[in-house]
Amino acid sequence: MKTKQTFEEYLRKENLSENTITSYLWTVNYFTEHYDTVNKENLLTYKGYLMEFFKPKTVNLRIQAINKYLEYLGKEK
Repeated sequence: MKTKQTFEEYLRKENLSENTITSYLWTVNYFTEHYDTVNKENLLTYKGYLMEFFKPKTVNLRIQAINKYLEYLGKEK
């Protein structure tokens, strides 16, 4: 079973910076705490929330983190 710990290992193998890894882990943790499942409806809801409350740079960073998590899970973006 794929876990957040193995996601962190996956990010490290991708040679991402510590700051990027920390940011991606925070984003995925937030998403999984607020949404029961990773599905299209929840992803669109989360994106809408981000776009309403954050600047474009932050939105893009959070979406990149979620996309990397989807890649790790083997799901379509």
